[in-house]
Amino acid sequence: MNLVDLFGFRTPSRLGSPELTSPAVEPRKRQRRAVIALGGGGARGLAHLGAIQVVGEAGIQTERFVGVSIGALVGAMCALDSEIRRVQAQTIEFLFSPAFSRNQHLLFGSTGSRMEDAESGVMAWYNRVRYLYSAHRRITRAATRRSLMPEAILSDGIEALVPDLQFSDLLTPLSIVAADLRSGNRIVIENGPLRKAIQASMAIPGIFPPVEWDGMQLCDIGVVDALPSMIAKTYASDLTIAVDVGQSHSHVDDCSTALDVIMRMQDIGECMTRREKAELANLVIRPELHGVDWFDFSHPERIIDAGREAARRRIAALAT
Repeated sequence: MNLVDLFGFRTPSRLGSPELTSPAVEPRKRQRRAVIALGGGGARGLAHLGAIQVVGEAGIQTERFVGVSIGALVGAMCALDSEIRRVQAQTIEFLFSPAFSRNQHLLFGSTGSRMEDAESGVMAWYNRVRYLYSAHRRITRAATRRSLMPEAILSDGIEALVPDLQFSDLLTPLSIVAADLRSGNRIVIENGPLRKAIQASMAIPGIFPPVEWDGMQLCDIGVVDALPSMIAKTYASDLTIAVDVGQSHSHVDDCSTALDVIMRMQDIGECMTRREKAELANLVIRPELHGVDWFDFSHPERIIDAGREAARRRIAALAT
């Protein structure tokens, strides 16, 4: 496939028209439109900002964003502001702010300003979770709380990046995907308060409290539906573009504890689901993010650039 095929540029057929004997008239080019599915992946989701930039530079108009978890947040920011470089700058500024550092410290016991701090911090958090599983008293305490982390850690970040608006205020349509714990259904939110919908999609089960919404208890659906290309495809008039920022399927030598087994199976299930959902898209962008963990926000420019490079490679490959 070449760019002519991708963008739909065609010369009209006018057989029998005398005008065709004169010099060819440049055909009018029709701009292709796309629905962009933005997957979950924590800090890796910053690559969405680079991919969205390159898709726009390629002459593809985004007619809707569909987001899960961090993809819901990025989709909302880009649906509010079509100037992608301004959105990138706003995001980077927040990630280096004292407010974000404070929340990273609450989550991981570190400032989050350096990679080694984040690594030691997340390992400390992981070890604390392991201890909760092994100590009966603390398990009981955790089981009686709505979440391991307070809601404010999540809501503060959303409020810093997204104004208090309704879906109807968006410049570009947006669909946010979450899970309803009560019914067990996938929920697609397209109306109501924007911040609340983003928080619902980003509320990692057990880590952050679920969000009450019209009789439902909503949370992050990423473990079972981390790439919302199926939803995006139902809206697309031309193209469905999926940006997959999940970690690749990796080999492990051993799962020595019950918690290791549980977490490993979650990783396997998510990877398998991503691969299946990616097949539904016309174009899949997978940034090279080896070594970037979901908690590592210390190098946002590098992650955004990985999104740019991946999008450029995919679009260039279609042109050959």
